[in-house]
Amino acid sequence: MRDLVELLFAYRFLGREFLTWLWFRSEAETDGLMRLPETEPVSLAVGDKMMLETSDGEYRETLVLQGSRSEHQEARLGLRQGKLPEEMHLKLTRGRDEWQLTLKATTLEIKGLKSQNTSVQGDDEDQEAFFFDQMYQVEEVSHIMDGLFQEFLQVRLSPAWEQEEMPRIQDWLET
Repeated sequence: MRDLVELLFAYRFLGREFLTWLWFRSEAETDGLMRLPETEPVSLAVGDKMMLETSDGEYRETLVLQGSRSEHQEARLGLRQGKLPEEMHLKLTRGRDEWQLTLKATTLEIKGLKSQNTSVQGDDEDQEAFFFDQMYQVEEVSHIMDGLFQEFLQVRLSPAWEQEEMPRIQDWLET
């Protein structure tokens, strides 16, 4: 059996395609609205920071963009030149709940999760309630990201990927 590092490297493209697809869907869908099973719709927006990478064997080029949405045009140019997202800042909204996070393509690791939803403060008196509230927020975001990845895989592994989704992504890149 191959070791974990080899598997991560071999399937790294899947995480990069997932981030590209999330970016596309955030801009192609009305208000970035994604309908997922077993949860109310989630609005997805790409934040103000992303890292794109390209590598051909020993040569590796990285493009880090941080700032306003105008930077997204430069990032799209990077996509057209063969760079793929390695990290992307995302904003998720579901009802009144809102989360911000960075998603890493290679491992699908969630970094820097921030929630606007917490009603419990981190004071000394109620550390336990604060801890459980934070764990609840992590669980909710994990559930949403699992649903988004499942939706991506359903499309990616179907004939619709080549016939419908890829042409839409190509059109989006050209705009």
